[in-house]
Amino acid sequence: MIAFLLALAVQDTTIVIHPDSSSATLEARALPRVVTDEVIRFYNAASTTRLVGRTRLPRGNEWRGNVAVRNGPVLIAGRVQGSLVVINGDLLFDTGAEVTGDVIVVGGTVDDSAKARIGGEVRQYREPLLYRLRHEGDEIVYAPNLRPRLFNPGAHVSWGDADSRSSLTIATGGTFNRVEGLPIVFGPLFDWKLQQNFRMRVDALGVFRSAGDLSDKRSDLGYMLHGELRSGEVRPVGLGLRAFDVVSPVEDWGLHNAEIGWAAFMFGRDYRDYFLNKGWAARAFTQPEKQIALSLELRHEWQTSVVNQDPWTVFRNSAIWRPNPPIDEGHFTTIAAGLVLDGRNDPEEPTSGWLVRASLEDSRSTDVVPHTGIPATVRDSIPTGSYRFDRLFFDVRRYARISPSGRVNVRLVGGGWVGGDPLPLQRRLSLGGPDPLPGHPFRSSSCDNDIVDPAFANSRLAACDRVLAFQTEYRGHVKLNWSYNPSKDDKADRDEGSSSFFWLEGLDVVVFADAGQAWLVGNGPNRVPAGHLPRFDTWLVDVGLGVDWGGFGVYIAKAVTTGERLRFTARLDHRQPAADPQHRPARGREVSRTAPLRVPAAPALPPRAVARALELVRSIRARSHLGRRGAQRSPRR
Repeated sequence: MIAFLLALAVQDTTIVIHPDSSSATLEARALPRVVTDEVIRFYNAASTTRLVGRTRLPRGNEWRGNVAVRNGPVLIAGRVQGSLVVINGDLLFDTGAEVTGDVIVVGGTVDDSAKARIGGEVRQYREPLLYRLRHEGDEIVYAPNLRPRLFNPGAHVSWGDADSRSSLTIATGGTFNRVEGLPIVFGPLFDWKLQQNFRMRVDALGVFRSAGDLSDKRSDLGYMLHGELRSGEVRPVGLGLRAFDVVSPVEDWGLHNAEIGWAAFMFGRDYRDYFLNKGWAARAFTQPEKQIALSLELRHEWQTSVVNQDPWTVFRNSAIWRPNPPIDEGHFTTIAAGLVLDGRNDPEEPTSGWLVRASLEDSRSTDVVPHTGIPATVRDSIPTGSYRFDRLFFDVRRYARISPSGRVNVRLVGGGWVGGDPLPLQRRLSLGGPDPLPGHPFRSSSCDNDIVDPAFANSRLAACDRVLAFQTEYRGHVKLNWSYNPSKDDKADRDEGSSSFFWLEGLDVVVFADAGQAWLVGNGPNRVPAGHLPRFDTWLVDVGLGVDWGGFGVYIAKAVTTGERLRFTARLDHRQPAADPQHRPARGREVSRTAPLRVPAAPALPPRAVARALELVRSIRARSHLGRRGAQRSPRR
């Protein structure tokens, strides 16, 4: 089994499960290697003119020869006499634009290609090119990021062309957990181009739960069927239908999915609770602007409790798993509205901008069976026959660079009950643990002190109505530039990461502080009125520091408001990880046209003139550095 997973880990494409929506998507974690090699050869060729950053070719101007632009976006209104490659940026054509050769975009999208005359083929890959620089940016080399593949190993076989694709896939279906073990998804995925900018997608995936039968009602097999019609690439509008039989988490807003799975697989510690979820959903979505995504979904779900299985773990295999608590069972019909505002400069490693995510749910049930073990001090009685509740959740993040190597990140996250009857057990909340309060024990604020029913013994049930948490951190980058290659000659060129077997570019030193609280809403002992927040002297607060290398981090935290001991935490992702892909607007940055009544932009310099000027500047700097020709310079970013 381990050999099988290692074999899957080297593949470029994986299945990514979104538990909150009971769906799966085919998400390529890296470019196919053949495309990566082709783009790198094109960029490094002596005949290619290389440009960096936001680039514009005005109408009436011409670039002669092959051109590669790194970290766009790129606006083309003139003529390119040759081929054009855009790396990790968007490409926008204006009316009358012309490219005599091929157009290749990786890590972005091509917009309004119908307005341009293109002599060769047009290829677009959403997946970014993973690279590092050599020779002060004149060359790039492949620098794979192995962390995403470690998180979601998978394998697939594909057929088709750039317009339509079919795949047969087998992959890990989410996180290892104490209910399913390691879920495996398998089946075909189809993606067809019906018309220009109009696509249809169909996924038919089975789910194998390696831990065995979940109960006497359900087998160890589930399914996820998904169909979608989408119009547009940059600002899409679409409709989707899906049916599912999956295991869903109770709370999924803390630790990253991969961190949950590895903690359970290695040490037998599962930081989530789960329930069985079967039903169907219909969804409409639109993206009116590049940074804004809106969605509206109607779901009908049958939700039931499930007990622990006993999956094998690397360490602590003989230890007993924390019991998975029961839920309020029944059929639920939900209308959910979602909003995403993503103004970050980079979706994966942001250094500036805002990210806002919010969801509002209205759920109803006519056959809910509330669990009888919840006392009135924790939750008012749930009516049978006509049950309705409203739930809001939001996540607001701000990223800001305050120095060349320093950044400050701030996050406000919270939500819970906002109206109607009390929340069911599977929609309740808690606070405490590795994220977002690593200085406090797991679910140190969970509102379950009055629950004495044996069904919930030692389960640490999340029973609060609302939660609110605030996180702030400072990240300072420490440049190390360590490289190692045992086969490399000491006299060889020592450019940045040149052909190194191992390359460590630097660490982020992180200093952080967190505060938050979870509470019950209402009037009475240990409750907070609906229009108020808990007193600040009751909030949980911690401070800490750590180091982060590309998402792999080690932290030490200390609770300030309680007498907890120092707590060490190892993370497989940043403390404020990137948003879930399903909630993320299309990748890339907006390319804005010049307003017609403003002063026209100055004509662009010919790219070869720019390249020659850069060569002259480098030559002068090399000769004048420390007053000696050929003096060795310290490595720079």
